[in-house]
Amino acid sequence: MPRVFDPVIPVGSAAAAGASGSGGLGERLTEFIRNSPAFSVSLSLHCLLLLLLTLWVVRERPLRKLRLSMAFGPASIQANDNGIDIVPAKEPTKQPDEKVTEVAKTELPTVKSPRAAPSPKPELPDAAAGTAAADKPMVAPAVGMLLAGREAGRKEVLLGAAGGGDVTELAVTLALDWLKKQQNQKDGLWSLTGPYDDGGSQENELAATAMALLAFQGAGNTLTEGPHRAVVARAWRSLLKAQQEDGSFDVGQVPMQHALYSHAQATMALCELYGMSRDPKLAEPAARAVAYCVAAQGPNGGWRYEPGKPGDMSVTGWYMMALKTAEMAGMAVPATTFEGIGGFLDTVANGNGSRYGYRRDSPLKPAGPVTAAVTAEGLLCRQYLGWPQKDPRLVEGLELLMAENPLDFESDSKDAYAWYYITQVAHHMEGEAWRRWNDRLREVLPREQVVKGRQRGSWDPSLDRWGHIGGRLFVTSFCVYMLETYYRHLPLYAAQQAEAP
Repeated sequence: MPRVFDPVIPVGSAAAAGASGSGGLGERLTEFIRNSPAFSVSLSLHCLLLLLLTLWVVRERPLRKLRLSMAFGPASIQANDNGIDIVPAKEPTKQPDEKVTEVAKTELPTVKSPRAAPSPKPELPDAAAGTAAADKPMVAPAVGMLLAGREAGRKEVLLGAAGGGDVTELAVTLALDWLKKQQNQKDGLWSLTGPYDDGGSQENELAATAMALLAFQGAGNTLTEGPHRAVVARAWRSLLKAQQEDGSFDVGQVPMQHALYSHAQATMALCELYGMSRDPKLAEPAARAVAYCVAAQGPNGGWRYEPGKPGDMSVTGWYMMALKTAEMAGMAVPATTFEGIGGFLDTVANGNGSRYGYRRDSPLKPAGPVTAAVTAEGLLCRQYLGWPQKDPRLVEGLELLMAENPLDFESDSKDAYAWYYITQVAHHMEGEAWRRWNDRLREVLPREQVVKGRQRGSWDPSLDRWGHIGGRLFVTSFCVYMLETYYRHLPLYAAQQAEAP
């Protein structure tokens, strides 16, 4: 006969025998309930039921792995059905020093001629060593001194001579203070998506960091000089550590279509830093970054989304400026690289060369689409490749750009990216064209800057053509570049005349 078990007390045990000798457990329990108040019985039963439910939930709950989605910058933790997300917070990082910094002021005496040639730079290795060693570098007129306007003692003079002033410099100061607050304190990088309001739709930490550095360096900040030198040094520690053997930068999230854009921006910033500081430790990293640019040029002379593929005007404009900045820093760039760019410009030129299209897909069709941004990029490239200052095509192209793309934040044509390139072309043209464009620039940009609240110092990206993609940091960076134009690069043709024997 099989053994039978009671669920509470084993049959046959000493405890069971004791219970049966006193009337049985069931009878005693019944008597206890009968003599107890009704409320205590109800309370006991409810407690027992809650205990059983608790044990059942704990036993049945499935095990889950935590999923962490990490973003640089200040973050908050949010729980959801799939686990835990770490997402960017909306409040910007608080900095220990919230004071507005001086940008143009310096205790050093000003120089009589801000366009005087800077001190010579040390020799650099050929940027394309091993790929075009026999090719002689082609240095455009006067590029070797175009970064000199940022030096202490020159900036204030250039600021007044080119049409800037206290209002434009205050706007630059506020903007750099805003950018400083957005820097991730752990790795020194910036983000396109936050922690500020109105971030971009895609993350790209390499591009965001390069754009922020171009803004700080445009005002004269380096690793060791300037009020924001600690900000610049923190960022470059991470970028240089992330540089690969081929010269590229492996930094955070970079969408595939943005990879070559981002490398050009980072190369431009690195070559600027070397040209400004002449730090020999930067020579080899800058040369490797430029060598990557040279090797990535496409068969039609331009650059696009992948190395070695036919290029478009938008990406090519950034590579032209990266390579010309390398020359400004004293680096050698193969002549064939610039000749290739010139050939590419011919393929995307419209009409007489006063307008430019994005790309040319068929030799039987004109290049397109023709936009303000790519037209201004094309004209700027022509200036750096040697078109004379009074070339009718430059004059016509600039006049059309200024007439069709006024600096108006309320218009349908709001496009900070295009305005940035138009500003550069006009600044190099100088004269009446620059005066008319600058009269509007120095009035509108400071007026439209946010001057209150946690976004103080930035510009609102709403209504901008690319604002929904690049976000607040993107638009703010380009507005800073425009306000730094007075000293960021010396006027190309004036510098050429200053160097003439």
